[in-house]
Amino acid sequence: MSTLTLGSPVAGWATRLEEVPDPAFAQRMVGDGIAVDPTSAELRAPCDGVVVSVHGARHACTLRAVTGAEILLHIGIDTVSLRGEGFTVRVQEGQRVRAGDPLISFDMDLLARKARSLLTAMVVVNGEAHTVTNRVQDREVAVGELLLAVAGESSSAVQETAGDEKAERRVRLLIPHGLHARPAAALARHAKLHAGSVSIVNKGRSANAKSVVSLMGLGARHGDMLTLTVQGEQAERVAQELMELVISGLGDPVQPIAEQPEVPAEVTAPQHFTPDQEVLLKGTIAAPGVGVGNAVRVLEESAELPMDGQGIQAETQRLADALASVGRDIEALVSREGAGEAAKTEIFRAHLALLEDPELTEAAHREIAAGRGAAWAWRKAVARHAQVLHELNDPLLAERIGDLRDIERRVISQLTGRGGSRVPAELPPDAILVADELLPSELAAIPAGRLAGLCMARGGPTSHVAILASGMGIPAVVAMGDAALRVPHGAPLIVDGNRGEVHVFPPAEVRDATRRAAAARQEANLATAHEECRTADNVRIEVFANLGRPGDAASAMAKGAEGCGLLRTEFLFLERSTAPSEAEQLAQYQEIADTLRGRPVVIRTIDVGGDKPLAYLPLPREENPVLGLRGVRIALQHPEVLRTQLRAILRVKPAGVCRILVPMIASVSELRMVRAMIEAERQALGITRTIELGAMIEVPVAAVQADRLAAECDFLSIGTNDLTQYALAMDRGNPYVAARLDSLHPGVLRLVAQTVAGARKHGRPVAVCGGIASEALAAPLLIGLGVTELSATPAVVPDLKAFIRTLTSAQCEDVARKALELESGDDVRALVKSTWPGL
Repeated sequence: MSTLTLGSPVAGWATRLEEVPDPAFAQRMVGDGIAVDPTSAELRAPCDGVVVSVHGARHACTLRAVTGAEILLHIGIDTVSLRGEGFTVRVQEGQRVRAGDPLISFDMDLLARKARSLLTAMVVVNGEAHTVTNRVQDREVAVGELLLAVAGESSSAVQETAGDEKAERRVRLLIPHGLHARPAAALARHAKLHAGSVSIVNKGRSANAKSVVSLMGLGARHGDMLTLTVQGEQAERVAQELMELVISGLGDPVQPIAEQPEVPAEVTAPQHFTPDQEVLLKGTIAAPGVGVGNAVRVLEESAELPMDGQGIQAETQRLADALASVGRDIEALVSREGAGEAAKTEIFRAHLALLEDPELTEAAHREIAAGRGAAWAWRKAVARHAQVLHELNDPLLAERIGDLRDIERRVISQLTGRGGSRVPAELPPDAILVADELLPSELAAIPAGRLAGLCMARGGPTSHVAILASGMGIPAVVAMGDAALRVPHGAPLIVDGNRGEVHVFPPAEVRDATRRAAAARQEANLATAHEECRTADNVRIEVFANLGRPGDAASAMAKGAEGCGLLRTEFLFLERSTAPSEAEQLAQYQEIADTLRGRPVVIRTIDVGGDKPLAYLPLPREENPVLGLRGVRIALQHPEVLRTQLRAILRVKPAGVCRILVPMIASVSELRMVRAMIEAERQALGITRTIELGAMIEVPVAAVQADRLAAECDFLSIGTNDLTQYALAMDRGNPYVAARLDSLHPGVLRLVAQTVAGARKHGRPVAVCGGIASEALAAPLLIGLGVTELSATPAVVPDLKAFIRTLTSAQCEDVARKALELESGDDVRALVKSTWPGL
């Protein structure tokens, strides 16, 4: 019998496995060992050995010691969901290491915010042949300090018996994070109950299903098809049981996928429409407006790339250099657009995240390791991930495929020196782009005012291209199908983004009349956009703009916004290492107030938490962040941050131009605490004029007790995006339910009505600053329910004000009353469209 000693892989507090908040470790399903709550940020080898595997998410690795003991080192709990974020691997599979050598570095601050626990487990996974003894626990330990001894037993004790019976099953892996430690341990534990052999094959690689290490080394990911083979007595029964366990998720949640649709063997290029036939194509509205012009086809180009590379080291370096170069280009774009293009900024920050996605880069590295060229490997990796998104059969996730293709094109262009934007550098007047799918970077690069419209065969209404088109004021219709590809280059078109229609080869007189009508309508709406907005029967409705950065204020002014109804101040707080100072905040708020020239500025206090963490404000790991520390709850927990912001707002000139809006209010006491802080800071600054305070209605209970809140504040503002997700119990960040969120659901509209009724008891105005405030279709409903202010995206302000001027209070109240009695948001839309057919 041999004995192996293991040193601590990190410095920290040694504790029992039972303390680990994961049953796979706490119940020793993975293996026996110990855990350390780390105070150092680098995982080191506990003994001499060979690196058997490094998990794809970079949070775990396994060593095999000279005695044959296999030691799994697992950093944190649920860190597999970070998909490599915060981890840097220092070794590779097959590498020999000495005790104390660095294995994985990790960002402790990031893990503390995003992981369920930092507890790092060290367990012996082949316990059938090795026993843990001499454990050190319940005290502080240094890196390399003795933690465990592992005694080895004779291999004859673990020999398997086998029979002639053999059974095989094919099963798709539905675990979102693949076969990581927890499900691998569960599968191994059940496989060990069978006396015969159990193996699993994935993409040509085979693993012993009784070995956690072997299973993790398969690299099995969500959607992979596994072949499970059992040999020995009752093999059929065992194979069936193991297959059912895999289907059930092995203790992890499962994420179903659709089978990949069959692809026709040959795809024939569609025949173009001919000028002698007028054609009406229908699609989905992506951006409102009407555009008249001529088609400019954006053709898909798929250059042949050499499959074979020039050596692993050279191709790996080429890919790293290309990724870094593209990252710098995007960062420069973000920096350039950051002053006034909030939508573009957020979209390209998402592209940066995709460039750094470990699954993408690791998939490419695997291809390079197999001898492929960097460009070929990158295209293959992106194609595989795009197919996974497609197979999920979720429209929101499918719309992210365009972002994957965008970064694919950028990186390959960098690697090959060719294949930039497919959009011509010189566009003819009134160009209408016709594409299978346009990429966000291609649209963002086109100067403002150069396009009359956009139509695509693919894409969706919430794709990043649709968001960009709307922000740029370009009428767009998407999801038109293959018929869009039959539109020839130069064909005259009318793109009706209000109806989701594209007219191909319309008569010249129709084009001229449409162009004149659209130009006249746009000119007329813009000409009156700077006037007060009143209904046809003289009811005052204020139309404000939502702003995300100081640069957005100029656009709001140009479009006729009557003020800022919601300034999202997160741009000051996110993506930085220290909190913004009072002076820095004051400068930004003052710039917006100066641009708006005395018009009201409603400033929402810091709204972080949930999906918006702060590096300098550590927040606890939460099972459901959307129901945890968010909005005012964070502000009251860290009053120094809120007080600094309040002082900056109070100092904006002229006094009283700013109003304070508090997010996520759920009780009167929260509002009173903020009011007390405002008064204390106002008096300390010697400011005599009071400042208006509003409560944001985002939680259903706030709508229910709107009368109580209205007694304590000066105005209410409804955030329909959050109110909808909480009312319908659907997380808007969850791709499985987000598509079903509908702010025109009659139940949500009833909450709006309840809010208005409560506010009226105290004579308080009610605004809507959520997404539906930008929808013309929602305007008569909100006005009919008693809302007197809409805060929308700047681009829609002129048309929204013009439409409101055609409405009467009686019409709006009648439609709103009927809408409250309907069953669904679709029914509500049908009602509004039947009343105002032009919508």
